[in-house]
Amino acid sequence: MHISTLTAMSPNDQELGVVYASVEGVNEASFDECLHALKQKAEHLGATALVGLQLVQSQFQWNQRTSLLATAIMQARS
Repeated sequence: MHISTLTAMSPNDQELGVVYASVEGVNEASFDECLHALKQKAEHLGATALVGLQLVQSQFQWNQRTSLLATAIMQARS
């Protein structure tokens, strides 16, 4: 699956919607876990790519979380 922080899409790509995932922790392992969950949600929608990926890490003393948000798209076939 293609993943990008850029929002550029080809004219024939189909936007499927926004996907969101959040997990406990703010470290490399929690980022990987969150990205995996995000990709699973996107694939469930039929997406072949994620664009506009955004990372939010909350580091409040009682609630450390890593969250990812992106737009799921189905890329046009060449």
